Amino acid sequence: MEDKLMEVTVLYVEDEPNAREAAGEILKRVVRTVYVAENGKDGLEAFNKYNPDIVITDIRMPVMSGLDMAREIREGSSDKQIIITTAHSDTDYFLAAIDIAVDQYILKPVQSDKLIAAVGKCADYILHKREIRKYTEEREKLILELQASLEKVKLLSGMLPICASCKKIRDDKGYWEQIEIYITEHSEALFTHAICPDCAKKLYPEYYDKIWGNGNK
Repeated sequence: MEDKLMEVTVLYVEDEPNAREAAGEILKRVVRTVYVAENGKDGLEAFNKYNPDIVITDIRMPVMSGLDMAREIREGSSDKQIIITTAHSDTDYFLAAIDIAVDQYILKPVQSDKLIAAVGKCADYILHKREIRKYTEEREKLILELQASLEKVKLLSGMLPICASCKKIRDDKGYWEQIEIYITEHSEALFTHAICPDCAKKLYPEYYDKIWGNGNK
């Protein structure tokens, strides 16, 4: 049964053809997409074109070194994972790589298990960040949907059955409620109680002329 490929893209930069081909074949067995380049200049062009998740690069190469390429990548893409391949004699270069904040390093000659392990660590980090970003986006979407639903619930619409006599409203469960209760539960409105002039004249005629008789409405 074929192992599941890691859902990341990798750029491998190496000037030595045999080493580049061998590492490329190893990577194709474990990650979804692999790009290769033979020097830092070509590697930087490939990075800008394909935007890979992980960059693996040799340190010393003609035209443009792996360190110079990694430095430019890091300045524009701080979240990219960078792995360098280094020989025991490259101590000074290795210290410079630390200043660039590379994420992993592999000693040369590159062994397949070391290469796969380093890529796996970087891939775990990338996939974890994707999950966090996905969770955050889904959470924000859910909040917006809930807010929209709440606003919809609080907005009265459609036809409301209302008693012609007592003015109660029938809710969606078939119960009759006082209009004040129904509107309070289904909108943002708050009630204060007063009495209109027509009801005052009917219910309290003795007070009507004193309060509304002077033209007060």
